[in-house]
Amino acid sequence: EPYQSAYNPWLRRSSIQKTQRAHTMTSSPDDPSSRSSKTLFSKDGVSLLATTLCRDDDDDNDGASSSHDGIILTLTLNRQHEKNVINPTIISLINQALDIIDSHPMLVDTNNKSLIITGLNLGNDNNNVPPPASKSKFFSNGLDLEWFLKATRTKENPNPTASVIESYNSHILARVLTLPFRTIAAINGHCIGAGLFLALACDYRIMRTKRGYVQWPEAKLGMRLTKGFAELSKAKIGNGKGAGGGGTSASDHHVLREGILTAKMYNSTEALNSGIIDAVCDVEELYSEAFRMAMEGLPESSTGMNLEYFDPKAWTEIKIEMYTDAYRALKFGKVEDLPSSRI
Repeated sequence: EPYQSAYNPWLRRSSIQKTQRAHTMTSSPDDPSSRSSKTLFSKDGVSLLATTLCRDDDDDNDGASSSHDGIILTLTLNRQHEKNVINPTIISLINQALDIIDSHPMLVDTNNKSLIITGLNLGNDNNNVPPPASKSKFFSNGLDLEWFLKATRTKENPNPTASVIESYNSHILARVLTLPFRTIAAINGHCIGAGLFLALACDYRIMRTKRGYVQWPEAKLGMRLTKGFAELSKAKIGNGKGAGGGGTSASDHHVLREGILTAKMYNSTEALNSGIIDAVCDVEELYSEAFRMAMEGLPESSTGMNLEYFDPKAWTEIKIEMYTDAYRALKFGKVEDLPSSRI
C-alpha cells in the first residue's frame, strides 16, 4: 500500500540494519584513515564517488551494509570549461549518476547514506583533500544560453528549450528534492539561475566565502521563472540568518521579492543572512564541512541522526508532503503553463 511504509516502518526492519545501529561510528571528516573511497561513475566531467566510513572492527571492508558506518556519496560537476552550465549533456550525465545511486550493489542494500553535490575539482584523490581554490570557480552558471540560442526546432521537438527545462525539472530537480537521504550542496563558486535551483533542491547548502554569488537572473534576462522554479524558490527560502527552508514568513517574502524581482547578486554573507544558504566557510574547508554535515545526516548511525525506525520510502513521502507544490510543479509542470495556472 502507498502509505504502509509511513505508518508501519518497523515491519521492514532488517537484521542487518538493527545490527548496524548497534555500532558506534568511528569515522571523522578529518581522518582519511577511517574510510575508503570508490569511484562509481565518471564521464565527461561528472563523477560519483562513494566514501565508506569504516569501523575499527572492519576487517573486510567490501562495501556491504553490515561492515560500515555509512556511505557518503559525492556528485562532482567538473565541467568548469563551460562553467557547469545546464544543457542536455550535463542533465544526462547527472541523471546517469543518480541512476547508479539507485542501482549500484554497494548502495541498494543500505539506507545509511548521504549525498554531497559540488563543483569542486576533487581530482583523483580519495582522501578528502581540498582541491586548489582557483580551479573551481563555478557551482553552476545556470542555463546554457548559447545552447538554447542555437537549438534547432524539429517536427519531433518543436520547442527544444522547453523540453530541456522540463527534463531538468522532472529528472533532476524533482528527484534530488525527494531523495531518501540527506543532500548537501557544497557551493564552491557562482551559483546562478538553474544552478541555484539545483542547490535549492538539496536539503542543506553551504557556501565558500570570498568568491562567488548566488542569483535569480531571470528578471535581468527578460525571462519567466516557470512554475517549477518559482515553487521551488518559495519552498526553500528560509527566514533569515541561515535558518533553512520551510514556510514563508514576512522576511521570506522580502528575500523572494528582492532576489527575484531585482536579480540581486548575493555574496556568501548576504546569502546566509537572507536564509538562502545554511552556512559559510573558507573554500579550503568547504568539502570537509560538507562531509561533516553529510555524516551528521546519516539516518542509522549513532553519531548521525540515529532514527530508530528509519524507512527511506517514508522519508521521500515526508519530503513530498513538505514540498508538495514544488514537487508537483517540477515533476509534472510544463514550461508553457500559464503563470496563473494551478499546480
